[in-house]
Amino acid sequence: MNMRSRRASRQPTQFLEVQADGSDMWRASGAIEALERGGCGVLPTDVSYSFVAPLSSKDGTKRILALKGARGEKKPLSLLCRSLADVEEYTKGVTREGFKLLKSALPGPFTFIMPASASLPRGIYKDGARQWKRDTVGVRMPDDPVCLAVLEALDEPLLCSTVPTGEAGDQLACSYPLEGSESASWCTEVDFVLDGGPRPSDGSTVYDLSGDPADGLVLVREGLGRL
Repeated sequence: MNMRSRRASRQPTQFLEVQADGSDMWRASGAIEALERGGCGVLPTDVSYSFVAPLSSKDGTKRILALKGARGEKKPLSLLCRSLADVEEYTKGVTREGFKLLKSALPGPFTFIMPASASLPRGIYKDGARQWKRDTVGVRMPDDPVCLAVLEALDEPLLCSTVPTGEAGDQLACSYPLEGSESASWCTEVDFVLDGGPRPSDGSTVYDLSGDPADGLVLVREGLGRL
């Protein structure tokens, strides 16, 4: 099935707006319902707008990878968690010192790369071949009221990947599809866009905790987070 026929088989993209502080989250019910059905959409976080899909949704995950142009690559997606309990369930090998670090930094603008536990789906298969191997996973607990409210309404974490930025470096959280515009390439390919107003686009600070514990904290990318 080609992209045009897939688009025709789905409902039109929902463009939803809520207050930045999450005080009117009843307006986000369509986004939550779409995620409960295994869909794919766009949510605000504390560092960016991100494509999201439920962890258990193979179709939703494939759609994110397609939107990011990551088919056939081992490009990782991060895991948006509600709590440290979620982090503990889907990762393993965290030292006591590492857990103290997570507790002090989260929720916040950080991504921690950690060994994946057996609770995390092991991969996505396409034509019999593994498309994405999940030996490690980046975990996030966003300090964003809108994103956290959505996560609290669901039964599982969300996989996520940052929405592309425009030529001027602005985050593309489209509120309506424009035929032929830069945003139209992905705006009509998601089930919803939940607009919570401006968000930073500098990205999270990424640390790697997946190596030898003796190596300690390894900085991968400096973003908004400061320890």
